[in-house]
Amino acid sequence: AASTGYDGVYRGDVTRTRGDDSICGKPSYKTTFSVVNGQFSIVYDLSHHVGVNLVVQPDGTFSGNQLYKTVQQQSQVKASGRISGNVLDAQIEGLACARSYHLTKG
Repeated sequence: AASTGYDGVYRGDVTRTRGDDSICGKPSYKTTFSVVNGQFSIVYDLSHHVGVNLVVQPDGTFSGNQLYKTVQQQSQVKASGRISGNVLDAQIEGLACARSYHLTKG
């Protein structure tokens, strides 16, 4: 079951940890996540609407994956992380790109 104790708006930085500008976009940027009823999603590929829907567990951890099709093959994007206190840390990775997130609630 999702835990609503983590609900709120988290803002912070996204840093690309693997991949290049042409495929993965900017090396770093700001983002906002809204956790509602213990659930939120992380977008992996905006132009192709690929993302992962996540449910925060009572201990603050979350993980999930989503299959998606590239031109050549089917691939999988994975996301995981943890909310501890007011800080949300997450990673997302797919075939070409990986990013890490460090966001603060409030």
